[in-house]
Amino acid sequence: ELIDKLRLSATTSLLTRQDVIVVASVSCIYNIGSPIEYGKYLVTLKKGHEYRREALFRDLIRLRYERNDLSPKRGMYAVKG
Repeated sequence: ELIDKLRLSATTSLLTRQDVIVVASVSCIYNIGSPIEYGKYLVTLKKGHEYRREALFRDLIRLRYERNDLSPKRGMYAVKG
């Protein structure tokens, strides 16, 4: 799980920042996909901005997240309130 988080962080940094260098083996970056494809699977939230709950839920479902209000784990989301 930690490796997946680090890989996602590195991939996101490569696509969103200008000051990043990643050193990795070919197997680590194989099948990373194109920046355009990767961008289709991002949801950007900004602090202080208001969002419609239903729209956020639709985005999460589109990204293959599952709702689990009791015991959310990786790949799941919970709704409170």
